Amino acid sequence: MKQMKLILLKALILLSLFYSIGKANDAVIKQSMIQHPEKFINITDWSFFVPFGKVAIIHHVTIENNSDIAYKDIKVRVSYYSGSYSNYGTKIGGETGILPITLPPHSKKTYLEGGSVLGSGSSLMYAGNIEVLGAIPLTEGGVSN
Repeated sequence: MKQMKLILLKALILLSLFYSIGKANDAVIKQSMIQHPEKFINITDWSFFVPFGKVAIIHHVTIENNSDIAYKDIKVRVSYYSGSYSNYGTKIGGETGILPITLPPHSKKTYLEGGSVLGSGSSLMYAGNIEVLGAIPLTEGGVSN
């Protein structure tokens, strides 16, 4: 009987230890979601055009949020490549901008169907890459610090 109590006590201690480790790991993951939203946001499809030679329009942006928290104002960088015959495909610059959207947690949706100005552009170049640089995390109490 005494040995059974000892086994039960050890099992309870181990269970509480595993529970504490799990809770600590959850806190680390949530902190990572707040500090590094770019790791949890993926742009899977997007379109881009320069209608009048100077203004870059981004539209039909499909974004996936793999995080447990929501984000807003997604900061992106689009890379521009040369469209001229002599150096076609050479990276020549880029534009950084904010996509004015709010992403719910664990979601995938297409945004900006009507388009949004990203910044400057030229009809002599094309956009060939987009990357998420950051976002503003939202928590139950509002904007996270």
